[in-house]
This record gives sequence, C-alpha cells and structure tokens, in this order.
Amino acid sequence: MNNNIFRIDGMTCDGCVSTIKTKLELENDISKANITLDDSRLELFSDRNYEISELNKILSSVGDYNVSNNSKNEKNIIMSYFSTYKPIFITLGLVLLLTAISFYNTENTMDGFLRFFMGYFFIIFSFLKLQNVKQFAISFSNYDPITKRFFKFGIIYPFLELILGIFFLTATLLLFSNIVTLFILIPQSIGIFKKLKNNQAIDCACLGSSFNVPLSNLTIIENSSMCLMAIYFISVSMI
Repeated sequence: MNNNIFRIDGMTCDGCVSTIKTKLELENDISKANITLDDSRLELFSDRNYEISELNKILSSVGDYNVSNNSKNEKNIIMSYFSTYKPIFITLGLVLLLTAISFYNTENTMDGFLRFFMGYFFIIFSFLKLQNVKQFAISFSNYDPITKRFFKFGIIYPFLELILGIFFLTATLLLFSNIVTLFILIPQSIGIFKKLKNNQAIDCACLGSSFNVPLSNLTIIENSSMCLMAIYFISVSMI
C-alpha cells in the first residue's frame, strides 16, 4: 500500500474536510484519506501512486480545492508514521526501559535480557487490553483466526498474556511459556499479513480499546521478534 502526503488548499471548515475525505475514499484504489484542516494536509493510503492532476480532477466535482505537492513529503511521511503509531512506540519504550533496569540489577546475560523483555511485553500489553476485554476481543477477531472462530479465546487472551508475562519474569515453566507464545502469535501474524495484503484498513487491537492505531507491519515485526525469541529459548532448552 502506498502512503503519500499532499497539500490541499481551499478548505475552510470541517465540512470541506468531510466532503473531500468521502469523495476520495469512494475511489477503488484509495483505502483511506486522512485530512487535517489546520495545516492543509492530505495523507493518502492507496494501492497505487496518484498524480496531482488525477486528485484535482477527482475533487473538481465537489468544490474549488487544489491539491499540490508537499516539498517535505518524505519528512512528513516519517513524522506522520511516528505520530500515528506513537502509543505503540511509547509502550515498547517502556518495555525496553523496564527490561534494561531488571537486566542491570540481576542477571547480566542475553538470555536474561530476552526473558525480561518478553515478560514485560506481555504484562504491559495485557494491562492495556484488560481495560475493556470485550471490546478488545471484538477488534481482535477482525484479524486473529483463532478468535474469529472461537470468540471466547479473545476474552481470555489478555489474561493469558498476563500469565505468560509472570512466567517469563519469574523464570517459571519457560518451555511451556515459549510454546504457548508461538501458538498465540503465529496465527495472528498470519491473519494480520492477510489483512494488510488485501489492503483492509482496520484498527490494531494490541493496545486494547484505549488507542485507535491502524493495523500495520509494525505489529508483524513485534510478533515476529517475540516468536524468534521463543524459538531461541525452545532450541536452547532442547540442547
């Protein structure tokens, strides 16, 4: 999916924003259009790159609006990405901070660092989901194949994450915990990949119902990293 930033002039109110957004999202190749009135900014998520002339032609029927190139396109894309996924980056930063503190004060080994990271990862993300378990399960069922088939799995999932976090932090039942980690993360990663491949714009449930963060490759990277750690621990335990 392409993500491009444009400048759009001629907007005077929220009604203009709504009109432009509706018109653009009616196009088959455009999955989402984020528009901000204050800085005249248009962020376009589309299956292909649109020329400025094409966008102006599309909008010509709804008003006197003018789309132009943004000279700071790449910078704005990066800033927009970090702004959109800021809650995830802050949460991961907290996980890393707590991991570093525990690593410094206890066992200074790579295994210890990975174990603490997995423990804090599961605990912090589970707390976010536990704020509204039912709403999390509903969102989670949009891409997790297990929850889609067995909705109750989405209900118990936050509690399962919490238990796994405790097991990792206390070094309890590690082989079991790593196997369960693979069992719950691999299917949802496959589900996320399918949704992204089909260009379906849905919210990620990883932060529970507290934040509306679009589903992206960032979640696949998170899950893949956790799976690699789990595979590492499983392989070490079998040697």
